[in-house]
Amino acid sequence: MTSTPASPPDLTRRATFAWWLTMPLRYQDLDTLGHVNNAAMPMFFEQARTEFFEPLLRGEASAGLDTVIARVVVDYLAEIHYPGSVDIGMTCTRIGNKAFTLAHGVFTLGTDHCVGTGEAVMLIFDLKARQSLVIPEHVRAALMGLKG
Repeated sequence: MTSTPASPPDLTRRATFAWWLTMPLRYQDLDTLGHVNNAAMPMFFEQARTEFFEPLLRGEASAGLDTVIARVVVDYLAEIHYPGSVDIGMTCTRIGNKAFTLAHGVFTLGTDHCVGTGEAVMLIFDLKARQSLVIPEHVRAALMGLKG
């Protein structure tokens, strides 16, 4: 008997996400059309990842480690207008030996209106050796906490 792979999570639903960051929109994020530029969406994802990983990778157990991106996918679903803020949700959808996948959803502040989604395949990187590593146990445990 073959198993059917699990269907991917619905990144347009708030309930999908285990971790949240609220971020104000900046005037500098605007483009000539008067809405938030397409380059801002990956920056929202990056800020959420940074806020999550900063405390994990700055302790003694993680000296010399950081994260790197292997792949990023962004889906733009609606315009975002300044001024305002967005809620950025994050969940972990896959944890392998060295790589893991984080999924993101960006929502108009305090609403169920999803304006964009994305995924990032990430690696833990040894800054001195300049190579990826097996995911350390304390990072793996934190990623497990992000799973829905």
